[in-house]
Amino acid sequence: MTGLIRVRLRDGGDPVALPPPATVLDVADTIHHELRARCTGARVWGPSARFPGQQVGREYELGDGDTVEILDR
Repeated sequence: MTGLIRVRLRDGGDPVALPPPATVLDVADTIHHELRARCTGARVWGPSARFPGQQVGREYELGDGDTVEILDR
């Protein structure tokens, strides 16, 4: 209804709401600005992943209801 997508973080907590198209880098920036610079990709569970725990790159577009684990150096 708001036009935002909800992305959950793997470690739990409240979902992050972002305007589409939201990438892995957008989620990392929402957590912490320094994490955006260190982010190498993510593991994704949910509707946009081909299989559970799919490893994706920094520019991967996330879908509503995805769960993300940010990978950093």
